[in-house]
Amino acid sequence: MKKRVSDYLKDFFNSLSFKIFIIISLLLVILVSLYITIGSRLQTEILEDTVGQAIYRQSDLIKQSLFRLMLLNEREELYKTILVMGNEPGVESIRIYNKKGEIKFSVKESETGETVDMKAEACFVCHAANEAIQSLPMQEKTRIFTTADERRVMGMINPIRNAPECSNAACHAHSSEQTILGVLDVQMSLNELDQAMFKGRSLFYIILIGTIFLTTVPLALVIYFTIYRPIRTLEMGTATLAAGDLDHRIKMQRKDELGILAKSFNNMASNLKRAYTELKDWSDQLEVRVKEKTEKIELMHQGMLQVEKMASLGKMAASVAHELNNPIAGILTLAKLLQKKVENQVPNGKKKEEIMQELDLIRSESMRCGNIVRNLLTFARGKSANFQECSVDNVIEKALQILNHHFELAKIEASSTVEIEPANIVCDPEQLLQALIALLVNAAEAMPDGGHVDVLARKSPNDPQYIVIMVKDTGVGIPDDVKDKILEPFFSTKEEKRSVGLGLAEVYGIVQRHKGNLKVESTVGEGTTIILELPIDQEEGNNE
Repeated sequence: MKKRVSDYLKDFFNSLSFKIFIIISLLLVILVSLYITIGSRLQTEILEDTVGQAIYRQSDLIKQSLFRLMLLNEREELYKTILVMGNEPGVESIRIYNKKGEIKFSVKESETGETVDMKAEACFVCHAANEAIQSLPMQEKTRIFTTADERRVMGMINPIRNAPECSNAACHAHSSEQTILGVLDVQMSLNELDQAMFKGRSLFYIILIGTIFLTTVPLALVIYFTIYRPIRTLEMGTATLAAGDLDHRIKMQRKDELGILAKSFNNMASNLKRAYTELKDWSDQLEVRVKEKTEKIELMHQGMLQVEKMASLGKMAASVAHELNNPIAGILTLAKLLQKKVENQVPNGKKKEEIMQELDLIRSESMRCGNIVRNLLTFARGKSANFQECSVDNVIEKALQILNHHFELAKIEASSTVEIEPANIVCDPEQLLQALIALLVNAAEAMPDGGHVDVLARKSPNDPQYIVIMVKDTGVGIPDDVKDKILEPFFSTKEEKRSVGLGLAEVYGIVQRHKGNLKVESTVGEGTTIILELPIDQEEGNNE
């Protein structure tokens, strides 16, 4: 759980939305801070100018109030008046300088009689040049300084001019050419201003923090819902699509760039789904075709092996038959001669009968060996095929008629079905009849207790240019371990010693001469179906 939360936070902090939020927030903080700083500075300047103007008016009021007392030269009253004014709230100090910088009056008795430095802050503005400046702008009449106890004080210098009333008075010795008699220096405390500015600055900072909070929270929500979540949805959709879920679609009803991107994503997913479906269909079809071709190749391979095996066995059979034919013929001839001699020269009796039986056995067995040799030669040489157009129905009916008596004795029911229109094909009817008789005989021998055999002829479902003839019985079936060997010459599953195993091998040879195929389907205990697949058209008179 902790790892998942850590991964989520890591992805979130690395996301584009978070970076945009941080950049906008920093810009907002900088702009608001700059605005508040500039506003605070302007406010401070405006307030200080306002306070300076108030001090100037108060200083002018003090000067006008003291004008009569100075004109009458009533120093005691003048001093008392200055003390009264100096005790007013906010008044830090009131002093009167003469032209030489000597403090003539002050609310602080210790300062009276002292001489200030002409290069001091209050005097330097006017006395920096060789001649004292007669008039100063409002901004240069004020000064702000800090006391020893870290309090700010604003001082206002107000020159006392030599009015005509003063120069003409009998008590004064000022000439009319002297324009400035002294300076009234009024110093006001800025504590209230500083406190107000501190409160205002604190309020500004509160407003700054509140503005940033009230701005960044909606901004974060806007960025989260308009940028982060859509991008996250696109990211998760891409990951889901990459994981193989091609049915995943992004539901985003927007007309901006992200909506266009979501629409493009859905189109891409649809195209990938369609391409994947087509590829899968092609793959399945290719797999089926490969399987079909593999089966055909396997059948062809098995056929080639069977042909090679049959050819090898044919050569061997021809050689063996040729070597055995002459001795067997000699034995058969000698047996017949001996039978005639015994018949003519040996008197009748039990001994003669025994000899005649033994000679008859030699003759019959020799004839059987001759038949085997003859079959071997027929199998080895391969009888030439005489192709002509004939009716499949007639061939099947003839085969069933030949074996009808045999089926009745074996208690076997036989039936046939021909579903070929027209029912004519080009083949060697004698060889086809021989093949059907061999298959029916094998079917009868596989049903010792009776059963049912059916012969079905129809068009091939795989190729319309071929027909299929199936001989199906309800016999004992063929075991799987011998199913691949039943077409081999001399192989037989019958227990009788008189079977030599050339029946199915000869049928296979006939099918091969007809350029067809032979298949065997069998289940032990249920029966066997032999399938002959033959072409409809052959070149008449084609001998192989």
